Amino acid sequence: MKRPITLADALASAAQEEWTGFVVLKSAERRSARNGTSFYRTTFADASTAVAANIFEDRPAFRPLATQEWKIGDHFKAAGRVTSHPQYGRQIEISKIRPVEPRDAEEGYSPDALMETAPVDLEAFWAELQAAVAALGPEPLRATVAGIFAEHGDAFRKSAAAKQAHHAYRGGLLQHTVMMLREASALMSLPDFPPLNRSLVVAGILLHDLGKISELEPYPRTEYTEEGNLLGHIQIVLQWLDAHARAAGLTGPLLTHIKHIVLSHHGEHEFGASILPQTPEALLVHIIDNLDAKMNMVSNAIAKMPENSTTTEKLWALDNRTFRPPPAS
Repeated sequence: MKRPITLADALASAAQEEWTGFVVLKSAERRSARNGTSFYRTTFADASTAVAANIFEDRPAFRPLATQEWKIGDHFKAAGRVTSHPQYGRQIEISKIRPVEPRDAEEGYSPDALMETAPVDLEAFWAELQAAVAALGPEPLRATVAGIFAEHGDAFRKSAAAKQAHHAYRGGLLQHTVMMLREASALMSLPDFPPLNRSLVVAGILLHDLGKISELEPYPRTEYTEEGNLLGHIQIVLQWLDAHARAAGLTGPLLTHIKHIVLSHHGEHEFGASILPQTPEALLVHIIDNLDAKMNMVSNAIAKMPENSTTTEKLWALDNRTFRPPPAS
């Protein structure tokens, strides 16, 4: 059986080299060129690498994208060549593309090979999260959070944390949440760190992005659902929180403070916060959320740097900056 060429192998090769492989469609945005020509700015990926490709209206692939015959998350066999764009960096110029067919298995196609998964032990991370839930107090708070995860835990374990920016792969939401728990624990354990309500911080971290499992379609599609577009993940999880809090008898200031953490975790109104952080617990959750998301973006970009490159490609979510790995020791 032939081994398909990965995107990483293709991008590491010389520019203009021909490439054929299997990819999943991650994004497709219709745009207009300066001359008025329509095109789709797409992103295709395999299990480890994502790459951009422009598909113009004179190409056969344009129509099925425009009619949504081809959807985010669909798998394709594609051929093209590696190019280098002065603004967008390394790209694939696609010459042929079609949906995968059963016979492609003979050439090495495997659906699982196109699924990017969190680079951690997800079973161990899930056990760590469950231990954090079990340690919550008082009992109405523990029962509330445990009830939410009992209802939504299966979807949570498989979900991406975002459509594109950070932890945008299977298990990414679990990885992001547990890493935040670790980071908060490390900070709160520092000598002379300001005293905080640990259960509030932990509960806020556990719940802050949980609504994304209904805001986004299951990975790898991760398109916004109708509920996601109309409500957003914050309002979604607040509905779940209210229902489970009533059942567990969680009321009063403790419930209000947890809601405040969820509502304010984006930190600024322009980034989607309903209200700015006004408690030390809410401020810490916001800072750690921002820290973990940005470090994930940078570390992923460094890990996917082409061989012999000195910087990452530009990261649109970080002001189109490039980043450099540390020098060899």
